[in-house]
Amino acid sequence: MKLVLIEPNIQGYALMPTMSLAILKSYINEKSRHNARVIDLIFHKKNWKEYLSEQIKELKPDLIGMSVLSFNYLAALEIAKFIKEKFGTKIIFGGVHVILSPEEVIENKDVDIICTGEGEEVLKNLLDKKLNCKDVKGIWYKKEEKIIKNQKIKLIENLDSIPFPDWSDFDLKKYFLISGNNLPIMGSRGCPYQCTYCSNHALRENLIGKYVRFRSVDNIIEEIELRIKQYHNKGFKYLFFYDDTFIMYRDFVLEFCRKFKEKGFHKKIKWNVNVRANLVTDEIIKAMKDAGCYEVRMGVEAGNDYIRNEIYKRNMSEKQIFDAIKIIKKYGLQLRLQFIIGAPYENLDMMNESFEMAKKSEADYVLFPVLIPLPSTKMKELCEEEGVIERKKFKSSHEMFTNPVVRTKFVSRKEIKNFVNKIRMYQVKKYFLEGLKLRGLIFVKDSLIFFVYYKRKYDLEIDNIFRFTINKYKLEDLK
Repeated sequence: MKLVLIEPNIQGYALMPTMSLAILKSYINEKSRHNARVIDLIFHKKNWKEYLSEQIKELKPDLIGMSVLSFNYLAALEIAKFIKEKFGTKIIFGGVHVILSPEEVIENKDVDIICTGEGEEVLKNLLDKKLNCKDVKGIWYKKEEKIIKNQKIKLIENLDSIPFPDWSDFDLKKYFLISGNNLPIMGSRGCPYQCTYCSNHALRENLIGKYVRFRSVDNIIEEIELRIKQYHNKGFKYLFFYDDTFIMYRDFVLEFCRKFKEKGFHKKIKWNVNVRANLVTDEIIKAMKDAGCYEVRMGVEAGNDYIRNEIYKRNMSEKQIFDAIKIIKKYGLQLRLQFIIGAPYENLDMMNESFEMAKKSEADYVLFPVLIPLPSTKMKELCEEEGVIERKKFKSSHEMFTNPVVRTKFVSRKEIKNFVNKIRMYQVKKYFLEGLKLRGLIFVKDSLIFFVYYKRKYDLEIDNIFRFTINKYKLEDLK
């Protein structure tokens, strides 16, 4: 049978190719007798209907699947409606949003089947049975307008059994240009922490089997070796680890760094990871730096202790955060920090504590997204209880899953907007001065090229200028 997997990003902007689809494609093609292809719509946003029609006519799929996040859910529904009206092909939705909101998703008339767990084995079993859904674990489906809820499927415990992602259907040349020559990689799945705004704690409650799993270091090294052979001469220079917390296990990190360096990979490519402040140690950061790690990303979320630990459940002190920052800077790694604005009980003074902590950190890059209450999370429940989101409105329109909160108990919509603008102006000024310091008039020239050419050609956000200028300069200087 023929399976087509669609990347439904027709509204956002490109950053990196979608790993989940690349893994599902390779799993079906290598572990079954069926054929899977990926249709990536990110570079066809303006003519996606025409492009998708051409691809479906050519590939003639028996089943079309989309991996859905809360942020692209509405776009996925729009695409599904178009496919149903024009081709009538069976459609399956999977992904985090589907797992956490199955009732809402399966009610859509254009969605025939939903996957309620990890998709690799589900898709294989479904195709093996020629789309006969009876007794296929891990799905819900419709039969004569009745919703049938099959048993859940266990998570794949041995991640080494999953084939490496197949990137052949993605335009990596364009992605390398936009992402700064990064290629994503996964070392683990799952996270053990209880952060209320994150979907991990909700997923743990919905899925069955071991939730936090790591690949073996040898398996990861084998994939990296393959990627260097495939793509190093095509622009691949940096690995972007998607793991929620790469440094969760000390022995894993040290073994990876040792074997990465023994292979000489650190002379060809650099890499970056997510870390957690309470797990950062001198030993781990030194080993990572020696093995070619150039940047770490760290979530702080709030400068105020009450918001950070009581509301977000981060369970880390300000001292732990700045101790981690001190170690990271000691070894010359670039640092990216994230804060979240808009917790239900957050006031303007608390928001400014985050702003002051960001400035004090002297991080290379700081993100300040506004809180989005994801489905089935503790944060969504709290936001509903406190009336900072409108339960009835959001349930009927799905808007809660694509838009952030607009107020807190103590901060109005206008005040949040003004605070976000203040942060943005600070960042613009900071990055402008930094760009001039790094490259002088070359920075001015590169900025003009970004606005006149790249921003228009690839429909990028203004914030992307950081990657096209300052981040590029810092990476060049690493060499």
